[in-house]
Amino acid sequence: MKNVLLILSSIIYISCWFNPHYPAISSDYNFDNVGLLKIDSIEDYSESPKSGTMVFANLTHNFLKLGYEVNQSSIRVGNGKEKLLLSCIITEFTDSKMVVVPYRHEDRGYTKTVVAQSSTSDQKNEKSDSDQTQTSTTTTHAGKIKEGNRVEYTQSRVGFMLKITDFNSGKLVWSNSYWYSGLEIQRTIELCVKNSVIQIDKMFN
Repeated sequence: MKNVLLILSSIIYISCWFNPHYPAISSDYNFDNVGLLKIDSIEDYSESPKSGTMVFANLTHNFLKLGYEVNQSSIRVGNGKEKLLLSCIITEFTDSKMVVVPYRHEDRGYTKTVVAQSSTSDQKNEKSDSDQTQTSTTTTHAGKIKEGNRVEYTQSRVGFMLKITDFNSGKLVWSNSYWYSGLEIQRTIELCVKNSVIQIDKMFN
């Protein structure tokens, strides 16, 4: 019994450890010495013009909402002299789409046969003689074909990877990946970026 509990505890621990939303943080970096967080330019996702600009604008917007001093691509996160660089790689950027799906339903019909049985008797004879009469009725139902189009909607999906490096040495001190699905692309970007900024905020507060 103890072995079973130990195995279950290990599985739960491993599941939490490999949580995809749990950031990787350098244990030997002192974030109290940081004064500025600079945001690097973000490249557009393939076949999605302005996607980098949209993610960048949402990053600065969410930092401003949390009360940080924002100056173009620089975020004042503390009073220290060190600087960090926040880089973003967009891994997925799919806008919602309306898709028309053709459909065809074929009803081949069916045939139904009803059999009825009746008997008649001759009462003049001492012995009752009966004749069996059997009738059948067959009904055929013709089939039909239905054709048309069905409208379906696909969701928006945004994913990106963030990493924070020391501005001077290039040492990686923090990284995480995020994705979010929604009905509208702008709202999807905003919620995805909001989750990332909230986690970054925890390092400086």
